[in-house]
This record gives sequence, C-alpha cells and structure tokens, in this order.
Amino acid sequence: MRILDPPPIPLLQGLEPFSGINPKELEKISSLMQRQLFAPGEVLIDEGAVATKFFVMIKGQLEVVKSTEGDDHEVLNIIDQSGELFGEMALVEDTVRSAGIVARKESEVLVVQKEGFLELVNHFPQFTLEVARSISHYLRKTDSTLISTLELKNRELNSIIEELNATREALVDNERLSIVGRMASTILHDLNNPMTTIAGFAQIIGSKEMPYEDVVKYTRIISQQVNQFNTLAQELLAFAQGSSTLQLQELNFPVCFGDSAASINHNLEQQGMQLVTDFKGEALIHVDPNRFYRVYENLANNAIEAMSSGGTLSISSRVKADRLIMTIADTGHGMEAEVLSKIFDEFFTHKKHGGTGLGLAIVKSIITDHNGEISVESVLDQGTTFTITLPIIKT
Repeated sequence: MRILDPPPIPLLQGLEPFSGINPKELEKISSLMQRQLFAPGEVLIDEGAVATKFFVMIKGQLEVVKSTEGDDHEVLNIIDQSGELFGEMALVEDTVRSAGIVARKESEVLVVQKEGFLELVNHFPQFTLEVARSISHYLRKTDSTLISTLELKNRELNSIIEELNATREALVDNERLSIVGRMASTILHDLNNPMTTIAGFAQIIGSKEMPYEDVVKYTRIISQQVNQFNTLAQELLAFAQGSSTLQLQELNFPVCFGDSAASINHNLEQQGMQLVTDFKGEALIHVDPNRFYRVYENLANNAIEAMSSGGTLSISSRVKADRLIMTIADTGHGMEAEVLSKIFDEFFTHKKHGGTGLGLAIVKSIITDHNGEISVESVLDQGTTFTITLPIIKT
C-alpha cells in the first residue's frame, strides 16, 4: 500500500457522496481523509478484524471475499464504481468485519478513520444520505443474493430428495421380497386358515345326507374359501411386488354380506362363540367382493383370537348421508394404547402364536383402496371395535 497526496477538491467534487457540497466544506472533509493506492493482491480489510475505518472507491477493482473450508475463499462481490462506499456497515453496527476486501487490480481509495467518519455523519447531511443509500443498496443486494442462494440450495435439495426417494423405493422393493422370503413359514400358516374351513365344510357334506339347499349353501361357502385362498396368495404376491388392483362391482349392502356372514358364523360356532348382526338400511357400494371378504375374515379372525374364553362378535351397519358406516365389535381382552397405535403397521403383531403381521395392514390398505376409512377403539378386558366408513353410490 502507498499513501498518496491528500485528495484535491476537484476529485471530491467528482465523487457522488460529496457532490453538491461547497468547496470550503470539502476542504474540511479532505483533511479527514487519506488517499491510498493498493497493488493487486494487497488486503484492504481483513475478515474478522475490528472495524476502525471506512472507504470510498476512486478507481480500480476490488474483491469482497469470504473464507470457506480450508484455505479457500469465496468472492461475494466486486467493487469497481467510482464514489462507491464500503466498510461502513461494520462502523455503523460497531462489529467486526464479516468479510475481507482484496485488490483485484491496482486500486485508489479514500480512507477515513472511525472518528472522521462520525464527524462526517454528524456535520454533513449530504454525506449521511449517501451512507444511508449505500447501506440500503447493500441490504437489497444481500437479500437478492440470499434468495438466489436459497433457491439454488432448494433445487439441490430437491434433486437429492428425488435420488433418495428412488433409492428408497428400490430398497423397499428388495426388502419386501426379502421379508416375504424370511416369513415363508408364518405366511403358509396364514394361508392355512381358508383351507381349514374348506376341509370342515367338505367333511360336513360327506358325513351325512342333507337337504339339497344345505349342500348348495355349504358348497358356496367352500367355493368362497377357495377364492379367498387364491386372493390371499395374490395379496402376498402383490405385497411382494408393492401393488394391488381392485375388481370393483356394484353391490347391495347388507345383501352382499350374506355368504361372508355364514362363513364367519361357522368359524365362531366352532369356537363356542356367536355372531350378532344389526343392519339398518341398505346401500349400493362399489367393492371388490373377494378383496372385501378379506376385510371381514381378518377382523373376524382377530376377534376369535381376542375372545379366547368365548364371547360375541357384533357386526352392524347404518347409512349416514353419503356414507355406509360398519362396526365390527368383539368382547375380547382388548388392547393397550401402545399396541393400538401400531395395529395397522405392516409386520406388527402382538399375537401369542405369532403371525405375518400383515392382516390388519392389508385390511387398512383394502379400505383405503376403496376410498374408505377405518378406525379402532379398544378397552382392556372389555373388547375392541373397528369402524369402517365407505362411500355409497348415489342413485
């Protein structure tokens, strides 16, 4: 750095912060300043240093730099406009320098110590106005730079999120296949439920003579259980693949529930339990009958396991506005709040004899696929109630 002669009055008159100030006052201002010349690479302001002076650009080019990791630095701004003020923010705020300033080219500047700066602000309104303008410009530019930086970071973040989602989906697909493989034995146990029902009804038909109507009734139930076996196998495959497709039909409820009720009632009677139904009103609904039978059976099987000492399963329905509301309530042992909060999670089970932990997760998935909702309430030693809400077809 080289100190030059004091700034002449014509030089000051040509700089925006001092234009309009009379020559006599400019002489006073000149006495408060020192004219300095910086070679390329020389430092005018050190980042983190205590602010003791401010600057007015005469000519040249300077870099505003900020330290980054290691010994690197980032160029925040270029100062190359004659009359531009810099270094005043730290003086006004009485803080250390937030960035450094280095000469990019040979540069000539006016330097004012802190005491001189305060005197200029207190005695020269024109200069004070220019300082305010400079600060305002700095703040606007900082806001604009910050917004641009945030937008860039947001784009980078979105790109990272997309990559993570793609990776997560691939991992989920692999994990689904892995889990199904590890749980093969328990899945086979779950598949055994409809086979047990089929064998039971087949034994009834073959053990004695019975009216044709009963044979038709039991044969229909057997056929439904075969369909259910196939549906369950397909659901497990769909889970492994992460997808499932509905085969919707327009059906009347509770008429469409008849065959399911017969199958559920048989299973309950086998365990010394009873089924009570209370259907108020009829409604047309769009359902996949095979998929929805899975809902009834899963909830009924859960109720049977919960009522180990016997009990009653109550299934009721009512129509409210444009919704069909069904409740499936048992008189079993109930569930604790911690279990209740996880009851619809995939692979979560609290059963003594294990299980896939897919039953209620599949129930919720089926209900959701039908644009419906399911909720559960439970009281220990009193029982559990599932409430299903489905949209009805407006006629």
